[in-house]
Amino acid sequence: MRYSVAIVFFVFLGINSCGLSQDLVDVNPSAPDYTNLSSWSAHPEITDDTDESYSGLELDQFNIPVFFASPTIHFPKKGGSWNADIQKLDVRSSFGIPVEYQASAFNVAGPVYAPYYRQAAYQVYEVAPNVITAKSYHIAYEDVKDAFVQFMFEIGPQTPFILASHSQGTDHLERLIKSHLSSSQMDHLVAAYLVGMEVDQCAMPIPLCETPNQTGCFVSWRTYHKSAQVKNKFDPECIGIVNPISWRTSTEFQSAELNSGALVNTDHALYPGLVSATIKKGVLITERPHFPGSSLMRTKNYHKGDINLYYRNIQENVLLRCLSYQKEQ
Repeated sequence: MRYSVAIVFFVFLGINSCGLSQDLVDVNPSAPDYTNLSSWSAHPEITDDTDESYSGLELDQFNIPVFFASPTIHFPKKGGSWNADIQKLDVRSSFGIPVEYQASAFNVAGPVYAPYYRQAAYQVYEVAPNVITAKSYHIAYEDVKDAFVQFMFEIGPQTPFILASHSQGTDHLERLIKSHLSSSQMDHLVAAYLVGMEVDQCAMPIPLCETPNQTGCFVSWRTYHKSAQVKNKFDPECIGIVNPISWRTSTEFQSAELNSGALVNTDHALYPGLVSATIKKGVLITERPHFPGSSLMRTKNYHKGDINLYYRNIQENVLLRCLSYQKEQ
């Protein structure tokens, strides 16, 4: 069962939208109450998959909490809603996959908080922006913002913290940083790992991380096969991108030998040396990974593997930035 989950999450890296109708219903599911633990898919007071170490590294080495915004898990068919209903068991179960395979990469720093939220349906990326899609995305963002407010209340205003996200979650955290974070909160931000979406560094109030131990900054990347043809919505000069092996912005090739370990299956040890990483034209490019089941891959877009392909490197970098922040203080 665990292996089948890994295949669904990691091997089918590209989303196949066949059968996903754009004929959805505009309804508002009940808003979550983040003072209630049932509104969190990961939280230090509940048992969840961020309580496990899949790499062997010790958890919670700095007691620096992490706020994680999950990627899109809402793929409704015809007649479904534009926003996920987090009271439904299948929706809540789907949130568990990114918590296990992505949010767990950050648990070496401290406890992970990951909210269930009424995220927008995948179809918002398939149709031209309109009033309904804008409303759907706004509902999702408001939930993430409300969860962050509760997160800050629980950890206290003087506590350092990390922001982390993937895909749709990155869009919401980018907006949060631009429009909601106070200067005091930014002073306590160790780093923001905004993965899987283009981030316009020219419009960000915090800088792009230029070195592996820099703090108060953000990192971002999107992963593709080296032969993929990619179109960017921003000028490459404004796309914030960092190589998750070197943790620098240079276009220098980083060999697979420097990749400490990819997470393919949480019942299996990490795969060291699985793929390389090179920045090119605003994206991260690599070769096709080879692991049990990878022959099923039919895509050059490695979006769902953005975090998993560089899992151990992310953990090591999180620890380095936490140590740097601690020394700076």
